Amino acid sequence: MKLTQEDFQKAKRISRAIQEYLEMINQDGLRSTDVYDYLSKKRLIEKDRHQGIHFRKFLNRLRKMDLLHLIPQCSYRNTTTDFVEWYFYRVSEKKENLTPEKNSTENKQLHVPALLTTEIDTVIEQTKSQIEELPKLDENSFSYTELETRKLYARAYEKWTPKEIKIMNWAYNTFQRIDKVAQLLKRQPSAVERKMKEISKKRDRPT
Repeated sequence: MKLTQEDFQKAKRISRAIQEYLEMINQDGLRSTDVYDYLSKKRLIEKDRHQGIHFRKFLNRLRKMDLLHLIPQCSYRNTTTDFVEWYFYRVSEKKENLTPEKNSTENKQLHVPALLTTEIDTVIEQTKSQIEELPKLDENSFSYTELETRKLYARAYEKWTPKEIKIMNWAYNTFQRIDKVAQLLKRQPSAVERKMKEISKKRDRPT
C-alpha cells in the first residue's frame, strides 16, 4: 500500500475544505455523509450512490497507513471489526492542542499526532524513486573535494530542475523540516535552505 504525492495533496485539500465547511456552519461532530455534498461539489471526492463510499475508503486507507494526521479534523470510532464511524471536528491553529468538542463521546479516538520522524521516513522511502529518476551530471567533471561530499550527499552539486524544485516545495510543506527535505533530495541541508530562500526572494520581488 502506497500513498502518492497526489494523495497527499488530495488529503490536504480535503482537510482545508472540511475546516472551511465546519467553520461556515459552526458545527462539529459531523459524519462523513454530512460533509459529502460539500466535498463532492468542490470536486475533491468522487460522487457515488452511497454518499461518500470512495471518500470513506480513502480515509480508511489513511487510517491503515497511520496517516490520518493529514486530515486532522478527522476522528473515528470502531463499532465492529470491519466498520468504522467517521467524525469531523474543527481544529485550532495549534494541532497539538486539538481536541473534539466537550460533548464528544469518550470512546471516539482522535488520531491527530504531529508528523513523526518515522512517518516522514516512510514518505521519503515512498518518494525516493522520483529523486532517482532525476538527471545526473557526469562525475568525471567533479573535483576530489566534490566527490568526497557526494559520498555523504549523492546529489550534491547537481543542477536544480523544475521537477526537483516542485518536489522540494511539496516535501517542505509536508515535513516542515529542512533536514528531512535534504535527506529526500540527497543534498546538503544548507544547499536546500539556500535554494528555498532564493525561490522565496524571487517570489517576493516586485514586478
